Amino acid sequence: MVEEKYNEDELNAPEWMNKEFFEKILRGAENDDSVQVKEVELRPGSSKGDHYASLMFRAIIKYENNSFTNLEKSLLVKTMPFVDGPKKQMLKSMNIFDVEIKMYNEVIPQFQKLLRDSGDLTEICGKCLYASSEPHETLIFEDLTKNNYKAVTNWGGSWEIGKKAVEKLAKWHALSFKMVNEGDQSLLEFSKNGFTNDFIKEVPKFKNGFRDFVEMLKKHQEFEQYVTKFEKLSKEDPISKAQALYKAFLNGDNANLFVLNHSDFHIKNVMFTEKDEKVDDVLLLDFQACIWGPAVIDLIYMLYMMLDEESRLTRRYEIIHHYFETFTGTLETLKFSGQFPKLTDLYKDFITYKDFELMMLITMLPFITDASKVPSLEIGSEIRKLYYESEGYVSYVRKVLPTLLHNGYLD
Repeated sequence: MVEEKYNEDELNAPEWMNKEFFEKILRGAENDDSVQVKEVELRPGSSKGDHYASLMFRAIIKYENNSFTNLEKSLLVKTMPFVDGPKKQMLKSMNIFDVEIKMYNEVIPQFQKLLRDSGDLTEICGKCLYASSEPHETLIFEDLTKNNYKAVTNWGGSWEIGKKAVEKLAKWHALSFKMVNEGDQSLLEFSKNGFTNDFIKEVPKFKNGFRDFVEMLKKHQEFEQYVTKFEKLSKEDPISKAQALYKAFLNGDNANLFVLNHSDFHIKNVMFTEKDEKVDDVLLLDFQACIWGPAVIDLIYMLYMMLDEESRLTRRYEIIHHYFETFTGTLETLKFSGQFPKLTDLYKDFITYKDFELMMLITMLPFITDASKVPSLEIGSEIRKLYYESEGYVSYVRKVLPTLLHNGYLD
């Protein structure tokens, strides 16, 4: 059935998404009070599993103005769940809309101006036409599909898309680094997100992930030497240790490279175009979890949630170097006046916050290794265990555990 492709709470739009609402939006976006909306068609704006922390609708709007009739525009509408329940309560407590509204109304325009002033015409993200918390927490974006941008259809990851996305990320990081290190402290207010909240430790896949992982190891004789090490790690509150990365600024850590992180830098949070059958451009999406912290937040997340398995195993250092070259090159273009960080210092942060990488391997990767399946926060314990036993995940663990052991990640 068609409904099975979409999130259930996106099948019916709220009543306030009507002709009057979109007429106001279009009049403001086009600076034309003569706009008259004739018809609005609302559809689910994303496929099941593409996101969790919001509702998305696609609005097909037919309208006219003093100059033209039979005009049509497609918009994406992102809003808070409007039905009371655990999801709405959780998202409200996470402040995600307040963060993203500030990103689009204040931070992103400032970033884009800094780039333009330096002669860099890079577009980091798509255009936001409207961002407000009143009367409803809502953001409205141009529909990038109308400009030939495509979403990634599975969770399998991609080197080419990842490389382009990392270039945009490096510029985003460099802009934030320049601002704060040249005296603008406004970005430091983004010091918390969902992962700094202790409720995350009650989410089943985080709460039980290390236990399920150890159970999987015990079923395979080849992993015998690792069981004791991971049993020890699982008793040391591994999720709190992973959270230390997100709390680094709050805790006063001396990490080597602090930036404004996207903090949800996965393959579904980009859209891309192609030219001559190659990836031509990538735009970043979803700035609702941004946090001031070590750059390795985004870089570790990228390795596990953006890249394909082969690239993660064999091209890790290549893409980190590519990120760093773009980061420092952007600082040069922006005429940054302070001290430039060193790549060796960035690698020190990877080691310092290795517990976050272990968490990504153990609690996140199992659910995206099979790209044909839809990851979910709500699956039951017995189904979760099946993900740990999947052939693809066990095969990856077999390849990566020796490297983790040799690099001291299991100490």
